[in-house]
Parts: sequence; structure tokens; C-alpha cells
Amino acid sequence: MGRFKPLLPWRRGSVIEAVVAGLTGGGAAPVYVVTGHRGSDIAERLSLGAAVAVPNPDYRKNEMLRSYQVGIEALCRDGGPVQGALLALGDQPHIPAAVVRQIIDKARAVPAAVVVPSYMRRRGHPVYLPQRQFSRLLRLESGRSLRDLLAAIEEEIVYEAVESDCIRRDMDVPAEYESLRAEFEWAE
Repeated sequence: MGRFKPLLPWRRGSVIEAVVAGLTGGGAAPVYVVTGHRGSDIAERLSLGAAVAVPNPDYRKNEMLRSYQVGIEALCRDGGPVQGALLALGDQPHIPAAVVRQIIDKARAVPAAVVVPSYMRRRGHPVYLPQRQFSRLLRLESGRSLRDLLAAIEEEIVYEAVESDCIRRDMDVPAEYESLRAEFEWAE
């Protein structure tokens, strides 16, 4: 991207603030934001909001899997008994609260299932992982991914069709960020 994605402008705040707003607006609570590079800057942005910053001390040498694991570990340690967790991406500020709510509603209807949003039969985020799958995620070794876990438990996935490709899009290059801003920044 060339710029620090979580703190890029989005609406009247930043990308990470919009991600948290979408999650909380959809009914997700508590919200843990796993941080790495410039974690204190992100924590400062979240200090007055509805999210808790959780540092990933291994962020330099690990990929996204370790961030998922750090978040699940913190949720289990801090949150007491948990039914499940939404695994969301920090570069999807355009996911509307309605989509989050739809995934949570489906998870409540089928609490033992993994719930994956889909658009035109293609997977996206956020993914609901029931508590009974946490240990499998935590046991995945470096070099593996959430995709590997989902492949191993495919028969336990319930796909929830959504009406927008927003679940499949993120921002890895400036053109994607600008495109998402033009299409979604003031939607909802």
C-alpha cells in the first residue's frame, strides 16, 4: 500500500475505526483489534471506542494466522465463556453493520457451525468460528492459514449468501483503497 492502512482516512475517522464501527453496529462484542506495527497509534485511536487493542508481539515474523491466534487467546483469557468469534480483517472498513448482523444471526441459528459469508458462491469475511474450533485454529503452525482450517472442516461450514461483493474486497494497493472509498465510504 505504501501507507499505513489502519490509519488511512475513512468517513470522519480512520479505516480501523470504521471496521470497529461496522462490527459493533452489527452486534459484535467485545471487539479485539490485534495490533503489530504502530500498535500504540492504533490503540490511541481505539481508546475512546468500543474496542480493545491486543498487541501481537510476533507481528514481524508471522502472517495473519498468528494475529487470529493472539485475538482468540485474548478473547478466551479476558472474555470468560465464549460461544464463538468473528474473524474480521482490518482493511475492510466497507463491510456494513447489516452484513455483520446477518452473519451473527446465522451463527445464532446454527451455533455449532462455522459461518462464512459468500457472494456468488465465493467466500469472504468476516468468518464466524464457533468456540469448539478455537483449539484447531490455535494448533495451526506458522505457514498455515485460516483457509487451511476451513478446508479441513469444510463439512462444518454453513455459507451465508450476502447481496454485495464487499465481503470479498480489501485494500492492498492505493487503487483498491480509492475504489472502495468511492463506492462504500458513505454508504450504509
